[in-house]
Amino acid sequence: MRTKIIDYGMNGEGIGKVDGKTYFISNALIGEDVEFKIILDKQNYAFASSSEIYQPSPERTSPPCPYFYECGGCSLQHMKYPHQLDFKSLLVKKTLKKITDIDLDVSSTYPSKQFKYRNKASFNTNGTNVGFFKKESNDIVNIDYCMLMNDDINQLFAIFKTYLSTLDKDKVSLIKHLVVRAIDHQILVGLVIKRDFECTDFYSQLKNTFSKIGLYKIINNRRDSVVLSGKTIHVSGIKEICINNFNLTYSVDLLGFHQTNIEIQNSIYQKVLELIDPDSIVVNGFSGEGLLSGILASKARHVYGIEISPSSHKSAEKLKRENHIVNLKNILGDFNIMIDSLLNQVDSLILDPSKKGCGKEIMNKIIGIKNIIYISCNPIALAKDLRFLTKYYIIDYMKPFDMFPNTNSVETLIHLKLKKEKQ
Repeated sequence: MRTKIIDYGMNGEGIGKVDGKTYFISNALIGEDVEFKIILDKQNYAFASSSEIYQPSPERTSPPCPYFYECGGCSLQHMKYPHQLDFKSLLVKKTLKKITDIDLDVSSTYPSKQFKYRNKASFNTNGTNVGFFKKESNDIVNIDYCMLMNDDINQLFAIFKTYLSTLDKDKVSLIKHLVVRAIDHQILVGLVIKRDFECTDFYSQLKNTFSKIGLYKIINNRRDSVVLSGKTIHVSGIKEICINNFNLTYSVDLLGFHQTNIEIQNSIYQKVLELIDPDSIVVNGFSGEGLLSGILASKARHVYGIEISPSSHKSAEKLKRENHIVNLKNILGDFNIMIDSLLNQVDSLILDPSKKGCGKEIMNKIIGIKNIIYISCNPIALAKDLRFLTKYYIIDYMKPFDMFPNTNSVETLIHLKLKKEKQ
């Protein structure tokens, strides 16, 4: 079948129509005339892959990664990078219009370096192949490197593949994943294994190359897709990565959350800092391990950080203590409950929820707070939450940020100012 691409879907696939039916076609760009093959056919729409491009778009480029057409990690490498940024701005705009009926001019997406931006990776292995899952599959694409990872991760991955080649089949079959976090040439490694076995020889090989390296074993015999679960054993080396950022010193371990693209994280946090007023009372909802709370405390009169994870709360308390921050209170608990006692005090509220967003109950509860700053990793969840606020707030600032270049993911920062009291 053949069609002209007229739009993009949520995942960056091209949209074409044939006899009134919509086709979502992978690796196709707006304006292209493409031949395609149907992969999954539904009544009113179908998913397809492009088999031939008759009129290539000027925005098309040859994907530099040799694994692009198999690996499920990237979806946009066939787009020139400026066009990727345009796509993400358009994605945010269309999603807000469709769900909230707000028609905004969305500014251009803040760019990242296109490659080598990731400081964390989780590789899969089945004893034969080592790499990432294929698109829409549990089959593993065997790779030698990943262009999104920083150099330390790729170098370590090569050592891991050599290590696997020295093991007998029984040991190889026990290894499920390799998890790596590498920041400022400090590296934490996790071998996720079904059953415990001795692996000090792997650490010795790593130590020959990296001066600041730490190895963990994670005993995980689950049959689902959860990677970081089970008993964690420190084998040898460093236990944490120490970071200096925004005049703060803090540490991150292998299991804790930390953004994989630090440069874009810092750009977002710097803008958040600019958007709050000096001498304000700030609540940082879903505050994680406390970095943004600590940054906000450098400007605000007082900051409350609310986090439901005990381990993240513990890390936030450590950051507060080690940096001698006196105008910050970290609260362990459910944001939806803990915010109740602070509603009458807060000037500014920072929301950085998970991919599912905040939800109706929280949105209705926070109406009346003067300034709301929302950091979202999911345009659909963001738009659904904004539906409850647009009657009372104006959108003073909105900017997409390219946290994950070459993928369809986009981070969006929005600042809302109260325009009327809740009735």
